[in-house]
Amino acid sequence: MQGPETAPDAPSSPAASIDEDSISVVEVAEAAPPFRAPTPTSDTLPQRNPLIQAWSRIGGGSLALSLLIHLGIIFAGGLIVFTTAIQEKAVDFLPGGGSPQGDKASQALSHQVQQKRQSTLNKKIPRQRLVSTNLNSAISLPDSPPDLLDVPDVSSMLGSGKLSTTMGASSLSSFGPGSGLGSMSGITFQPITMFGKEMKDTRRIAVVMDVSRSMTKYLPAVVAELDKIARQSVLVLYFGCGLNEPKERIDDKIRKTAGDDFASFWQNWEGKASIKLTADERKKLKYDPKQPMPLEAIYKKLAGRPNTYYIGFNGIGHTQSALMCNEITEADTVYWFADFQDAVTEDVMNQVRRKLKYRKQKLYMHASVRGRSFDKVREGLVIPLGGEVMETEVKAAK
Repeated sequence: MQGPETAPDAPSSPAASIDEDSISVVEVAEAAPPFRAPTPTSDTLPQRNPLIQAWSRIGGGSLALSLLIHLGIIFAGGLIVFTTAIQEKAVDFLPGGGSPQGDKASQALSHQVQQKRQSTLNKKIPRQRLVSTNLNSAISLPDSPPDLLDVPDVSSMLGSGKLSTTMGASSLSSFGPGSGLGSMSGITFQPITMFGKEMKDTRRIAVVMDVSRSMTKYLPAVVAELDKIARQSVLVLYFGCGLNEPKERIDDKIRKTAGDDFASFWQNWEGKASIKLTADERKKLKYDPKQPMPLEAIYKKLAGRPNTYYIGFNGIGHTQSALMCNEITEADTVYWFADFQDAVTEDVMNQVRRKLKYRKQKLYMHASVRGRSFDKVREGLVIPLGGEVMETEVKAAK
């Protein structure tokens, strides 16, 4: 069986003729291989000193830097100390020592001392006191300049100069009754005694006085006794002696005993104004110069007294506003004169006790009579605050 016939190959076309002369040969240069750095080996690496390697491993560089810094600080400190130590002190006596330099130094210093003495001698003495050798002598001697007298320093002998300070202070003060240190208020160096009772550890005293109508008659005697101690002592007047929380907002402002406000207070509340007036009705009360002033002599004494204050009438039961006012803060002892007839409460007494204890103040109570609250005030305030009870009879004004 014959396979399919294959077609005869087509005759190939003759190759195109190429001109060999027209062919140009281009030579291509081979690309240079990339540069590769030789890999270092242990043989090619530089060898480090084993000691340096060990020093680096233990942090020797940081240690060396720290040592250098500390050495620099020590050097600077030593330089300062050495420079300070070698500074020469000025002396009043410098021996020559047999050398020319010593002689020159001695001569220079001698010249300076001589000039100093000469300037002292040339000082003009403003006034010369006359010193008598006896009571009947007519001979007087001029004072010598103090710089020429070889007198030791008193302050150095006594240690801290307290003598001169004490003497200077005493020249500004008196030690008799009714006087204090200079113009400072209420200070005395004598033991304070009120109506024959000595008040322990007290140099400043403040008085809170009940000026309700039954108590005003004692006011002149209390003020006179207070002024015997120190004319500048603080006196606060309050109408009543109760210690109760107010049921509404009250006017408890401290005012000076001066002007029409005090005149209105005294004229109405030492007069005939009803204590049952409401707050609004009380505000309408005014001073009437045409009306007589009750207890006028006492009023004038209080109106002209320094450091004397009052609290406007706001009821008889809120004396805490007087006992805790800022005007008596500097007193060592608070002296409360009242009849202690008005009611007191534990809560308000606790407030007063904490306040006075914080100020380190003692409370003395002086009762004209032993009112119903006498024992409560004594046990709740006076004894805990380190005060005492005074029961000396006070003479009432007529």
